[in-house]
Amino acid sequence: MTTAPMNQHGSVPAPHPWSPMDPETHLNKNATFDTFVPGDSNRFARTVALAVAEGSGQDFNPLCIYGGSGLGKTHLLNAIGNYALVKDPTLKVRYVTSEEFTNEFIDALQNPNQSQGRIAEFNRRYRQVDVLLIDDIQFLGGKEATLEQFFHTFNSLYQASKRIVIASDVAPKNLKGFTQPLITRLQSGIVVSLNAPSLETRTAILRMTATMHGYDIPAEAIDLLVEQYPDDIRTLKGALTRLAVIATLTGQSMTAQFTKRELGIMA
Repeated sequence: MTTAPMNQHGSVPAPHPWSPMDPETHLNKNATFDTFVPGDSNRFARTVALAVAEGSGQDFNPLCIYGGSGLGKTHLLNAIGNYALVKDPTLKVRYVTSEEFTNEFIDALQNPNQSQGRIAEFNRRYRQVDVLLIDDIQFLGGKEATLEQFFHTFNSLYQASKRIVIASDVAPKNLKGFTQPLITRLQSGIVVSLNAPSLETRTAILRMTATMHGYDIPAEAIDLLVEQYPDDIRTLKGALTRLAVIATLTGQSMTAQFTKRELGIMA
């Protein structure tokens, strides 16, 4: 990808959105396997995710991906959906967060006079997909009615040999407020973890992000950012975006000195 042109002050243009959501699948079209940087912390999870996306990972159903915030769970879920559609555009794929699943279920129950039809519509929406990707499932904990609905949805899809991929911040066995039968089902396929990436992987991720956005940032400045944010990739990318915005608004370049100053690093 070509680097974005500099303006008269030598700074990059303001950042542009990088998360185009498909209105039907709710997938982020730019979160693909090509833009997922592999490293020792995530290589096995990526390999399994790719097998599921290709349709060859029948023994991996359901796939549960867990790990801390900002380590790439959401990216992998979207990559699975996007690649599955590349392989077979006729597939019905749906990405949803647990919050969206909950809200849609509650909405279906709102009007007693219409709830029967709306529940049936809700069931069709989720039980007639070929690939279901649910993010942040830990937030369903303790929501008994929603968990029961998800339990039936899971069983319906599983019995029809449809692909189910779940992301959580903890391993299924550690989910709070979940019934044991549901936990057992979540563990019946394969469970993979995402760990904190190495310095080299964080550097590669930030370089790719800078290239995709057209940010003109020197290697020394990237190294400074990577050293400051050792665990959370989402926070690391956010820091890069913040620097780009400040550089644009103040007419500065993202030099190492500029980066040190904005990060509060003593010279």
